[in-house]
Amino acid sequence: MKTKKFLIGFLLAFSAGIIITACYKNKTDYNNGTNSYTVKMQNSAFSPATLTVTLNSTVTWMNNDNMVHTVTASDGSFDSGDIAVGASYTRTFSTAGTVNYSDTHNSSMTGVIVISGSSGGGGGY
Repeated sequence: MKTKKFLIGFLLAFSAGIIITACYKNKTDYNNGTNSYTVKMQNSAFSPATLTVTLNSTVTWMNNDNMVHTVTASDGSFDSGDIAVGASYTRTFSTAGTVNYSDTHNSSMTGVIVISGSSGGGGGY
């Protein structure tokens, strides 16, 4: 009887640990605390589709899909070129503003980066 109670308690604690870890990991997927963010390309979508960052933040788009994608700014300020499956593209944003972007291979795959803060002069997206 004591062994059964112990096992049930252990399984409950173990399950709670897994749930807490999963929630924490999900929360930190986009920002690891160093002004570095990750946007995943998966199921023909950017996730998150809208991301707000501060000046001088770095965003990495990771292609977790089964096809080639691009990250191309609507204003022409950057274009990743083809990003192969499993590969990534990284960009640092040094000017405040909003940048709309899309995948040139899939026009319905769109995203937005909002860069908050004052621009420190010079530089660009």
